[in-house]
Amino acid sequence: MPAWRGIRAAKEFPPICPQRLYSPEYYAGISARVEGRILPQRPLTTSEDCLYLSIWTSNFGSADRRPVMVWIHGGGNNGGWGTQGTDNGEFLARQGVVLVMIEYRVGALGFIADSALTAESPHHSSGNYGLLDQIAALRWVQRNIAAFGGDPTRVTAFGQSSGALDVTCLMVSPLARGLFQRAISESGACTGPFAALKEPVTDHLAAEDSGRQLAKALGISGSTNVVAAMRSRSADEIVNVMSQNYGIAHEVNVDGWVIPEQPDKVLNEGRQLSVPLIVGSNADEFRTLAGSFPVASMAGYSEQLLGALGNSALLRAFVPRLLATYPASDTAEAQRRLFELNNDGFGSGARYVVRVMAKAGQPNVYFYYFTHVIPTPGGRALGAFHTGEIPFVFGSDMGWPKGPGDLALRNAISSYWVQFAATGNPNRRGLPEWPKYEPASDRYLELGDTIRVGSKLRQRQYDLLDDAQSALDARLSH
Repeated sequence: MPAWRGIRAAKEFPPICPQRLYSPEYYAGISARVEGRILPQRPLTTSEDCLYLSIWTSNFGSADRRPVMVWIHGGGNNGGWGTQGTDNGEFLARQGVVLVMIEYRVGALGFIADSALTAESPHHSSGNYGLLDQIAALRWVQRNIAAFGGDPTRVTAFGQSSGALDVTCLMVSPLARGLFQRAISESGACTGPFAALKEPVTDHLAAEDSGRQLAKALGISGSTNVVAAMRSRSADEIVNVMSQNYGIAHEVNVDGWVIPEQPDKVLNEGRQLSVPLIVGSNADEFRTLAGSFPVASMAGYSEQLLGALGNSALLRAFVPRLLATYPASDTAEAQRRLFELNNDGFGSGARYVVRVMAKAGQPNVYFYYFTHVIPTPGGRALGAFHTGEIPFVFGSDMGWPKGPGDLALRNAISSYWVQFAATGNPNRRGLPEWPKYEPASDRYLELGDTIRVGSKLRQRQYDLLDDAQSALDARLSH
C-alpha cells in the first residue's frame, strides 16, 4: 500500500471494506416511521484497502493522557463501517476521551473459513480475519495513541450488535490480552455455541464447509488450487455471490487460535479477560430486524419458538416451557410472541454475560436496559429499536426532532460511557447512581424517559433462556 511522510491530510473518511451497499429504498419504511434519516448521507466507496482508523481528539500537545474509546461497528459481521450511525465523534472527544473508530473486513472476506486456507496457515486456522483486524487495530492503538493524547493503559473496547459480540469474543481470545482495560457491549454478546473449524456443532456445519460452499457458488470447486482460484476473483465478485447465497455462513468460529474454545466454556469457567464491563440491550431490538423474519403460523408455532432458540434438536424438551412463557391463541398473538422471544434473546444474552463476569469475581460489572422511544408518531411503532441508543452515546445528529428528554438522555448516557472509560465505573456526581450488577439482586439501570434502577428484568423469560443455554453448554461438554 502507498505510504506517506509527514502529516496526512485527513480531509475525508476512508473507504469502507467490501460489502453489499443497500439502496436508500431498502430503508424507506424505517425512515418514514422515524420521520428523519437513518443512514449517514455522505457518499460511500468500498475498497480492499480499507483497514483504517478514524480518530477524534482535542488533546494534541497536552501532557495529560486521556482515556481512549475504540468503537467496533455492528452489521452482523457482514457489513457496516466505523462511522455508520454517526459521522462525527467530536461530541465524545470534547467530553474528554480520544475516540477511535475502526474498519475491519466483513462478510466472506472477513469470516469465511476453508480447509485450504487452514492448511496454509502457520496457526492451522482460517476465518476470523475480521477479529484479527480488530486485534491489529487495538495493537496499533497501544503503540500510537499517545501521539494523539490518549492513554494506552485506559482503552475501552466498545461496540454494538455484532460489534458488541466481537468485543465480548475478544475477551475470550488470548490474542487480545492486554490490548484493552474496559469493555462496553451494546445489544450483543459472545454466547454460543459457535461453529467449530472442522466439526459440526449442534445446528452449525463445520466452519470450513462455508469455504466449500463459496467455492461451489463461484464455480471453482473443481479447481486443483481452490484458494488461488478464489484469490483470482475480485472482491466485488465474492460480495455479489455471497449476497445471492445468503445461507453460506460467515461468522465467528472456534478456530483453535483466535478463539481457541467455545466462548461459553471460557466464560463459565471464569477464564475470560477480567475487565470492568457494561452490557445491555434495547427494549424493542427486533422491530427493525424483522424484515427476513418468517410469518408466524399456529400450526408450526412450537417449531418456530424452537427455531428462535437456534437449535431445535437439542432443546425440544423446552417446548412446554416455551409455550407456557410465550403463549399464543391466534396467529397475530403468535407473531407478537415470536418478536418478544427474539427481543429476549438480546436481553438474556446480556444478563448471561454480566452474571458470569460477576460470579467470576469482576466487581465492576454494570447492566442496562434502553427503553427510550423516538418522540414522533411513527417512532412509537418502532419502540426502543436496535441501534436506537447509538445517537445518545455519540451525541450525534439523531435524524429526528429532539426534545428536552432526548437531550437530557443523550447527556446522561454519553457521560456514563465517558466516566466508565476514564475510571472503570460509570458513576459520577450529577448522574443517577448505577449499581454494580450482583446476581442475587439482579439490578439494572433503565435508560429511558426516566433513568431509574430496576431489578429482575423479565426474570421468567431470561431464566428460561439461561436454562436453554446451560443445556446446550452441558451437551457440548460431553
